[in-house]
Amino acid sequence: MTESGNQRLQCQLRYPVKGVYTTRDSQQELTRELEDLLPNAESITVLPVVQGFSVDLEIKDITPFNRVSFEPYIADHVLADAVRIHCEGDEDVQIQLLKASFF
Repeated sequence: MTESGNQRLQCQLRYPVKGVYTTRDSQQELTRELEDLLPNAESITVLPVVQGFSVDLEIKDITPFNRVSFEPYIADHVLADAVRIHCEGDEDVQIQLLKASFF
């Protein structure tokens, strides 16, 4: 299945980020960093959970990426770098995709 070049593809992603200490400052800084890095985000929600954060992203346009390349880019680069810069934790920080919806 191919996607039309002029059709916007939106997505919702949910990641648990485990192995970081949750503070109000790190939550706010992580949220601000993701807002800066993801200008096409309609919504960014970072909530504290046991041993980390839950990060929900709603992106209104994933261009220039496609379904296959977008999620790994977010997890391996955008989110990983933002967590590394703004969160303290143990050496075993884990970022896993919990949910992905494209529409």
